Amino acid sequence: MKKQLIFILYDLGISLSALSDLYRVVDEHIIERVLEGDYLELQFEKQLFSEKDLKLLDSLDAINNSRRKIESIIEGFKQDKIEYFVYYEEEYPDLLRKIPSPPFFLFMKGNRQLLNDKFICSIVGTRTPSPQTVTEIDRFVAEMVDHDIVTASGLALGTDIQVHLSTLGRNGKTIAILPGPITSIIPKTHTKHALEILQNQGLLISEYYLDEPNKKTNYVNRNRIISGISNAVIIAECQASSGTMHTARFAYVQRKPLYCFDNKSSGVLKILHSNSAEIYRGVCSLK
Repeated sequence: MKKQLIFILYDLGISLSALSDLYRVVDEHIIERVLEGDYLELQFEKQLFSEKDLKLLDSLDAINNSRRKIESIIEGFKQDKIEYFVYYEEEYPDLLRKIPSPPFFLFMKGNRQLLNDKFICSIVGTRTPSPQTVTEIDRFVAEMVDHDIVTASGLALGTDIQVHLSTLGRNGKTIAILPGPITSIIPKTHTKHALEILQNQGLLISEYYLDEPNKKTNYVNRNRIISGISNAVIIAECQASSGTMHTARFAYVQRKPLYCFDNKSSGVLKILHSNSAEIYRGVCSLK
């Protein structure tokens, strides 16, 4: 129940610092009083809320709208078997918890045990991979599956979906990290593949719960999670100006082992020239 109350305040727009303090040190009955507009005593005692927070808490109409919205969303989660976790819960993925700016809430559907028990290797890249890259994805993924390695990618066109399908084709486990809510797969044409991932004991992950218009920042944020849950990151093929470069940068900042396929795409050449990655030659390369 405490987590649901925090979720309501999260939807309302209360600052993450205040939400963190509320979750860690405040009783749920006091949080319920905050949602009823009785927050001054808590503010005088602990100074949790910013001026912006206090303005939000002054609007009981906005609070009640968030309450109704989140109650409806959680009921839908129960029907769709979607779980959600806050950063401080034991079930929150350990690797993701350690990155800079981890998601405060994480939404998951499927076999989340993969995050605890397996070596996870993400493979990402261009939406228009060359035939050579497609062949290498299939070959390298087959080897990973043989070594019980879980693959991860973003369910996008091109490289991402090839990683997922190559894994499924070998009866392996794969994780898809989404730029929108789990209840609304992007792109819609990959909805059937998301279902196949779940049917094969895989996992869907997102930090989003509202079905809103696509935002470019959602894809960048998604990429930090792809890297964040992974033990190693592989860039298959990309241009130096592509969004895939964000994933490479996140991997570097998060101190993840970073690899590239051996090709002449401008992004791969730039990454290798920076001496921040090695050429991937198979599971023997993985650290």
